[in-house]
Amino acid sequence: MTKTTFRSLGIALCTVLVLAGGVTVAQAQDREGRWEFSLGPFYQLGTDIDVKQGSPIKTDDSFGFDLGGGYNFTDMVATTFGLQWAGVDYDTTVIDENGDPAHISGTYDSFTLYGNVVLNLADGPWVPYVGAGIGWTWIDTNVPSGPPIVGCWWDPWYGYVCWGSYPTKTKNAFSYQAFLGLRYEFPNHSTFMRFEYTSQWMNFSKTDGTPRFDVFSFDFGWIF
Repeated sequence: MTKTTFRSLGIALCTVLVLAGGVTVAQAQDREGRWEFSLGPFYQLGTDIDVKQGSPIKTDDSFGFDLGGGYNFTDMVATTFGLQWAGVDYDTTVIDENGDPAHISGTYDSFTLYGNVVLNLADGPWVPYVGAGIGWTWIDTNVPSGPPIVGCWWDPWYGYVCWGSYPTKTKNAFSYQAFLGLRYEFPNHSTFMRFEYTSQWMNFSKTDGTPRFDVFSFDFGWIF
């Protein structure tokens, strides 16, 4: 991690600890041995991706969606897992066949499967936590990589129907993340909400270094 990453994580951790310390601590919520399900949006900050022997790619801030689950081994130790999706706008400059620079912009779809280990730092309705995990990211650049694929069939309602699509260039990468957050468990002990800050790295084979994405998320969940 860079010094900037450590500083960002440190500031965020102090924030959640102060917020957690400013409320009345209640009884433990008895999470041990219980499963969770959560969903919610996230906001991913833009970043610059340096490409080997190529032009850097600049991504824009973007919204995404997270769908996940989890299991509480104890009130303090848990695991979470799930799927994230985001449509990310980007800009880059390439050199065409005449040696002239050409600006390109577009949107790629990013899907990440992940698994994390979570350490809860307190009992009570307000729970600050930290964690880390690994994942696998699949990116569809939406850039055509071949001729169109067309299929036709007879529909009893609409008659002769044809459908076509283009194969697109895709990329896969091992990813890993570290995060911290603040969770609130409602008095019914069955629902919760949480706010989380995550730094996620994606290990692409053709980039200089490992691109990092900063993500802020808000989830609503159920315990059962």
